[in-house]
Amino acid sequence: MKRSIAVLVGSLLILGSSASLAATPKPSSTSGSMAGMNMAAPTPPPITGTAAIMGGTILDAPIPASILNIPLVDASGKSFSLASLKGKTVVLTDFFTSCDMICPMTSANMRDIAAAVKAAGKSSSIDVLELTVDPARDTVARINAYQNLYGGATWTMATGTPTNLKNLWAWFGVYTKQIPNEDGSAVDWQTGKKIAYDVEHDDVVMILGPNSHFRWIDLGNPAVANPNLVPAKLKSFLSSQGKLNLLTPAQPDWTNAAVFGALQQIYGLHIGPKMKM
Repeated sequence: MKRSIAVLVGSLLILGSSASLAATPKPSSTSGSMAGMNMAAPTPPPITGTAAIMGGTILDAPIPASILNIPLVDASGKSFSLASLKGKTVVLTDFFTSCDMICPMTSANMRDIAAAVKAAGKSSSIDVLELTVDPARDTVARINAYQNLYGGATWTMATGTPTNLKNLWAWFGVYTKQIPNEDGSAVDWQTGKKIAYDVEHDDVVMILGPNSHFRWIDLGNPAVANPNLVPAKLKSFLSSQGKLNLLTPAQPDWTNAAVFGALQQIYGLHIGPKMKM
């Protein structure tokens, strides 16, 4: 499974210094073009970011109403939007259920972040949200079956229409593009049938503030604390590169500690292990 790297955002995060994020990133394979981008999507504003202590970049940009009001639907079939989450801090990431390289580890991290939020008694003020980049395949029934592999709906997984989600991810600077499946032997974990296509996308985790501002971002492979955190069925479905990513994530990577650190640094929210800031 191919995965794009957002060069501009990646350099911002890896260098750990103040920088300006002024354009939607494109993968190196489409450098010099706008392949895969929906030009009708709202354009992200220029953003100045500063390095977060535990990793990632702190920023502050209001999310426009056109993005906040995009209709979404969760794994139980309930409709909502980012606007409906105003007043809550949102930990947001992208994924898709047919991914055999990165996303099963992303979902394991998000489940554990949600568990830490619950243990801290903050479930009423912090939402953990995983939003697909493959709405054509990721129906409500599909994301529900996928989430059940992780023990059920302890955090929010959601889908929407292809156009709406393309626009939403484009505003956040997350590149997505449907591409041919280059692994001819790959089969779906649910149906056992050959996977028809892949989705190239940036791997990010973000924090949205209770005032509906974009406040923090980290980029890269999700590093899980223990390979056994990934459900056995999805672990067996991983590609050879996915198995390597599970054991030794390629750099850059992001960890739950970076998310907890950002929540503490920005909002004074103590989730997970105590940290000295």
